[in-house]
Amino acid sequence: MPYSSQSARTLAALGASMVAAIFVGCGGSDAPGNDGGRAGTSAGGAIAGVAGAAAGSSSGGGSAGAPSAAGAASVAGASGAANPGGAPGVGGSPGTAGLGGNAGSSAIAGSTASGGTSSGGSANGGAAGASGAAGAASTCPTATPLTGGKKYCSNSTGTAVGNYTYELWAEGNGSGCMNVFGVDANFSANWSGVEDFLARIGLTFDRSKTPSQIGTLSAEFAETKTGNDGLVYVGIYGWTVDPLKEYYILDDWGTTKPGGVASDGTPRTNMGKITVDGEVYDVWKRTRVDAPAITGDHMTFDQYFSIRQTARQCGKISISEHFSKWNDLKMPMGKMVEAKLLLEAQDSTGTINFTTAKVTVK
Repeated sequence: MPYSSQSARTLAALGASMVAAIFVGCGGSDAPGNDGGRAGTSAGGAIAGVAGAAAGSSSGGGSAGAPSAAGAASVAGASGAANPGGAPGVGGSPGTAGLGGNAGSSAIAGSTASGGTSSGGSANGGAAGASGAAGAASTCPTATPLTGGKKYCSNSTGTAVGNYTYELWAEGNGSGCMNVFGVDANFSANWSGVEDFLARIGLTFDRSKTPSQIGTLSAEFAETKTGNDGLVYVGIYGWTVDPLKEYYILDDWGTTKPGGVASDGTPRTNMGKITVDGEVYDVWKRTRVDAPAITGDHMTFDQYFSIRQTARQCGKISISEHFSKWNDLKMPMGKMVEAKLLLEAQDSTGTINFTTAKVTVK
C-alpha cells in the first residue's frame, strides 16, 4: 500500500533496529520488558518483534524491553524455540502490533527441513508473537546399498537369515520384485504400475502369544527410495489373530501422506494421537469386510494405523509402545503373527533400498 514520507522515516528506523536485532546472537533466551511493549525476537520472529516494539512505544508505552537474541538457525535448519516477549509497560496505553502474527516463517530453515511450521501471535500491548519452530534437517547416516541377494518376483514366503522371514505379495496389474540380501532384515524392491504390492522382512511368531507375552519389540531402519506417485507406505506391518487385526506403523510415505481416507476412498476413524519415540502419531482404525487376510479371502477385520506426523527415512521404531498405546485407545491386539519392515505400493512405480533393517525382541 502507498506510504508517506513520515512512514518512510519510520521504516528506515525500523530497518536499522531489525539489522541490530538479527545480529545479536544465537536465539532462544527470553528478555523481559521494562516499561514498553517490544516483542522478543527469535530466528523465526525477528521482524515481528521489532514491529511490536515500534508499535508499542509509539502508543504511549515506556521504553522497550531488550529483544531475545535472534537465532542463527535460518540456514542450518535448527528449531527456534518459542519466546514470549517483554511484559507490558506500566503506564501508557498499550500499543498494538497486529502484524506480529506473521512472525513464524524462517527464511530458509522451514523450507529445507521437514516439519517447519510456525505461528506468530498477535502482539497487542507488546506481547510477543511466538516464533515458529524450524524443521530439523535429516540426520540419516550415509550408507552404501547392498548388492546381490536373492531375487523374488512372484508371491512367496521364506527364510531370510537367522530368525528373519520374508514375504512378497502382489495382486492386480503391474509387476514387482524384491531382493533378499541375507544381512539382517535388509532388502530392496522395485515395482512398476502395480495395483497392490507388499514386500517385507522381519519376525514371524507361532500365533500363540500376545505382544506383551512375547516381550519388547522394536526396529531400526534407514532407506532410500525413488518414485513417490500413488500410494507408498514404509514402516512396520503385521497381523494378529484371535482377534484378527492388520496393523501399520508408518514413518515414511510417497507424495501423498496417508490419513483419514483409505486408497479406495472409504473413511478411517480417527482414534486420537499418541507420542512414541519423541514424535506424535495420528491413530486411525478401519473395518474391512469381505476382504483378503492371512486366514482367508473373505474376512472381516480391523486395520490399525499409527501415522507419524512428519515423515522420516531412518530411526528407531518402538513397536511394543505403539501396541500398548493402542490398547489404551480401546484398540486391542490379538496373538502375534508377524512384525516386519514393510514397503507397500499401490498404483505406483518406484524403488526402495533398506541400508539398515533390524527387528528385535527383548
